[in-house]
Amino acid sequence: MKRHKMVNLCPTTYEIASKMKNFSKYVREQLLKQDERNTFQIKYHIFCPDHPDFYHEVDKVPVFMPHCITCNKEMVGKWVNV
Repeated sequence: MKRHKMVNLCPTTYEIASKMKNFSKYVREQLLKQDERNTFQIKYHIFCPDHPDFYHEVDKVPVFMPHCITCNKEMVGKWVNV
């Protein structure tokens, strides 16, 4: 169950937050990183749709998506808990 919490931003932080695709998700991820009870990490999982066994896990979304070494298709990615 999600709960609401208001965040006050200065003009500079508001400008930064307004450019983000999902500011709430970003805040949740940053809070979880600080939680000492946190037993999982969030990684960006890059995989080939045709060969799901071929994948990489990285900390940031890559600027250019890699290609599968088997079929040379561009890989896709999503954030996952590892």
